[in-house]
Amino acid sequence: MGTVTAMRARDADRTRQAILDAAQQVFAEKGFAEAGVRDITARAGVNPSLVSRYFGGKLRLFEAALDAALDARLMTDLPKESFGKQIVARFADESGARTSPLPLLFGAAADSEARAVAERLLRERVFEPLKTWFGGAEAHVKAARFMMVSMGFFTYRDQLRLAEFAGAVDPALRLWLEAAFQAIVDD
Repeated sequence: MGTVTAMRARDADRTRQAILDAAQQVFAEKGFAEAGVRDITARAGVNPSLVSRYFGGKLRLFEAALDAALDARLMTDLPKESFGKQIVARFADESGARTSPLPLLFGAAADSEARAVAERLLRERVFEPLKTWFGGAEAHVKAARFMMVSMGFFTYRDQLRLAEFAGAVDPALRLWLEAAFQAIVDD
């Protein structure tokens, strides 16, 4: 009996993950307002009723999808003395190994409820951990500066694609970015 229960739990976990992965893709492609639960579940290959069962609805699914994409540890697990060089190496990595939260954030802007979720998660999952990691009296300023520079980089590389940001990061731009990010830590 325990084996059957364990198999069902694994199947439920796989189904939930398939919905979450599909949601990240569809929300990134269409934005929150245009993404439909049927679009998401068709991509996941599951019944639409499972969104309510596992997530409680479209907005909660969006929250789970964005939450899974936001991880401040990608920044805060780096040593401060070589932060600029290492963060640019991570940002410039185009392997596509992880879901970028930026399209999800942009896609939430047109819907007031999704935007409120995005703003809250961005603060809780990125800004506050960065502020804690930076520490000191100016931690909030450093976290804001970091978010502005990184958001600009990803906006022009991934969303509003300028030719200058396509492909490998230009060596001169890379050096500037490394210095800019290191200055945020060192100031």
